[in-house]
Amino acid sequence: MNASVWLDNFDAAKEAARKSRKPILLQFDVEGCGGCKKLYETTYADAKTAEELSEFFVLLRLDIIAHRDVRRLYGAYWTPSFYFLDYNGKSYFDCKGYFPPQEFRILLRAGFAETAVPKGRFKEALDFIERDFDELSASNLAPKIIVLKGMIEFLQTRDDEKFRELMKSIKKKYPESIEAKQYFWEK
Repeated sequence: MNASVWLDNFDAAKEAARKSRKPILLQFDVEGCGGCKKLYETTYADAKTAEELSEFFVLLRLDIIAHRDVRRLYGAYWTPSFYFLDYNGKSYFDCKGYFPPQEFRILLRAGFAETAVPKGRFKEALDFIERDFDELSASNLAPKIIVLKGMIEFLQTRDDEKFRELMKSIKKKYPESIEAKQYFWEK
């Protein structure tokens, strides 16, 4: 496991998030969880993943059995599972299961953006999405953050044509992605 500092107290994580203006990454785990073990051995051991976890998030890890009160807040039932929260504990994005480093880093960007954008923190979300994007663009999860980037840019500019072109490019480069199928319109 990496040197990232994981808190184990929900209230302490909310206070740290309030002070730092970082979202909380809540991970539920449980003893004997195979996906958790692989996550600790591979994904969290990846240097870039560890750096991004520490730089962009307040990290909170809770046992899904021992912390029933918090688990109920989010309807959590699987480990590992991840919830991206603001300092009030409001969840903006979640995902379940083990993810290799590259895919996990994409999910970190998505979770960060989904938490930052409703608060008007567009630049921070775009900066993180664009960080190492060329390296991450080969992943089959890349369309998720490409669409988020396009949405954020649209919210700032209201340039409908630019957003449509972006969606067309996703349809060409990632035709089997859910994002290519969600945004199907043609002009």
